[in-house]
Amino acid sequence: MSFDTVIFESAGSLAVAVLALFMTLLQTLFFIRRPQFTWYLWGAAISLCALVYSFAIFIEYNTSQGTLDHFSGLLEWTAIICLIHILYGFTFAYLGIKSKKYHLFAGIFHGILLILLWSTGLFVAKTFTIRHFSNLPFPYIEPGLGPLGPIFIAYAATAAVIAMIIWIRNNNVVPKNRNIYLAGMGIWILLGIHDGLAAMGLPTLQYFMEYGSLVFAIAVLWVLSNDFLELEAEEKYRLITEFANDCILVIQDEKLVFGNPACNDLIGQSIAHWETQDFLNLMPPEDQERVIKNAGDLLNGARKPDAYVIHIRNSDKEEKCVEITSSLIQYRARPAVLSIVRDITERTLAEKSLRDSEEKYRSMMDAMSDLVYICSPGFEIRYMNPAMINMVGRDATGETCYHTIFDQGAPCAWCPWSEFRKDEISETEIIQPNSDRSYQVTHSPIFHENNSVSHMIILKDITLTKQLRQQVLRSERLSVTGQLAATIAHQINSPLQGILSLVNSIERSYAQDEKLSPKISLIKQGFVKIRDTVRQLLDLNRPGKEAKQSVDVNKIIEDTLGLLNSHLLKNHVEMKVALSPAIPTLHASPQQLGHVFMNLVTNAVEAMTGMSKSDDALEKAKPTERSIIAIKSEVKDSMIILTVRDTGPGILEDDFEHLFDFFYTRKKEKGMGIGLALCHGIIESHDGSISASNAPEGGAVFTIKLPIK
Repeated sequence: MSFDTVIFESAGSLAVAVLALFMTLLQTLFFIRRPQFTWYLWGAAISLCALVYSFAIFIEYNTSQGTLDHFSGLLEWTAIICLIHILYGFTFAYLGIKSKKYHLFAGIFHGILLILLWSTGLFVAKTFTIRHFSNLPFPYIEPGLGPLGPIFIAYAATAAVIAMIIWIRNNNVVPKNRNIYLAGMGIWILLGIHDGLAAMGLPTLQYFMEYGSLVFAIAVLWVLSNDFLELEAEEKYRLITEFANDCILVIQDEKLVFGNPACNDLIGQSIAHWETQDFLNLMPPEDQERVIKNAGDLLNGARKPDAYVIHIRNSDKEEKCVEITSSLIQYRARPAVLSIVRDITERTLAEKSLRDSEEKYRSMMDAMSDLVYICSPGFEIRYMNPAMINMVGRDATGETCYHTIFDQGAPCAWCPWSEFRKDEISETEIIQPNSDRSYQVTHSPIFHENNSVSHMIILKDITLTKQLRQQVLRSERLSVTGQLAATIAHQINSPLQGILSLVNSIERSYAQDEKLSPKISLIKQGFVKIRDTVRQLLDLNRPGKEAKQSVDVNKIIEDTLGLLNSHLLKNHVEMKVALSPAIPTLHASPQQLGHVFMNLVTNAVEAMTGMSKSDDALEKAKPTERSIIAIKSEVKDSMIILTVRDTGPGILEDDFEHLFDFFYTRKKEKGMGIGLALCHGIIESHDGSISASNAPEGGAVFTIKLPIK
């Protein structure tokens, strides 16, 4: 190729290459003068890629198919691969984004692409494609696309668009610089997409991406050069800083090159001709290190640090607390640190006093075993003490109290904003739905200076207190009822003995009377029933009369089930028994414990067969399809735990309070309501406890706890 054969249409590509060379040299000089700003080097690399790409296009214009034309194609793709990596390097450096991992992984990836590009035909084929552009009087010959060529074109376009998004979303760039950069990059991307489509067969005039590369390189150069132009506006802002209340400092080359009058007022003397060390000497050593580090980070291209607080001593040896906010600027065509120093001494003292007060208050709240939380008028939790966090299972600050704590879809009915006056202390009693525990709730308003009102809620767990109170009341009722029953039994027992003697006398006198004998037998059967009832009434007042001995609880259960086997088969009841072999022997009455298990199993059978409930109770209850009784024994916390569970309709809520009371029953036709009361007395005489509940899957559960002695 000679200058005589160079076609006129390729002059634009050559001009782009020359301009790109000039911009590469200019930005390289920028980097040599300010090596701490690496974006100058990345900008030079962008211009260099534009140079290489444009020069390769120039060669393709003026060569026919052959080695040189294929080499120019490889050179174009090399420039694009490098430009993608350099584009992100410039973006991360200028925007202050950490990019070590990107350069490691992306560098490896792009290196692999370059190796594949130059060693295979996956991206650029060794065959040639002839393009007939409408404005060219000759065919344009270039290497054809390899099988991965279209995929790489899509990758390049996507990478460029993502880089634009990063610039759009970043707010740390001067809008003017960002807009120019995005405009140049947008033109380059559009022309790149155009050339990519043309390479895949789109009819067009010719390739234009070298011009897009030039526009983008010019935009980058403009952004980097614009920092220098901002110095012209420095004098416009000097007058404004003269009247600022905050101290405004400019630090450059370890000197305070500018300070407004507020700095003199803060320090108590003029800071003219001060060195940086003079300002640092006002601070304790740890604050000096912090200021030096933040200034160094700014000058080294790191991201702008957040505002921080230090202490200084003015000329009167008075300690002041100041807040420093620093930024990197261009001052007189060179980088400098602009620091705004605000005196926050009074604010700090007020905040410390408030923190001390809050700390005392918080320490008191943290030490409380009661559950405490504070919420806003909008039901948003602002504070939870450790006891409340432990109950909820997490720190739910910011969530709504009625949903998180009480599992409600709306404010609770007892809530102070729903029922009570907001500005008064109030108390109420609730049951927590998730745990069925009872709490005494104290509501106390907290008034703030801005006339807003927060609310402190204290929940005192009174579940055990209520249970103990109920046990005392039940014991008192059992005692009174037992005494009454015993009194009645004694009153009945004396006449019964006289009646029995008279009946026996009549029976002996008329033993041969066939008509009278059956009637006497019926009288004696009725007497036996009355006598058994009297004995049961007497047992209510003396449940522990039988002698106790060393017994095997598991064997008592097995013997009881053996006695009830025919009864269970008759009623089609399935037994599931899980008895732990670790159950120790117990000092107890085998007859009484056997009576307890027989009563519980019999009640369960009646519940599942519909004999133990009134019609109203059965209508409300929902029994399961299978009749199963499960008995389990285990040892836990030095206690023998025995459970009897059935699949019946369960226990109505109204029955729980009176379940173990004398003469309380829902049996349709028979029963005096003393079975469970007698069981309760027997278990208590063995220093144990018996309780009832409903299983989540349905059915009643009776739990017996006996201490191991």
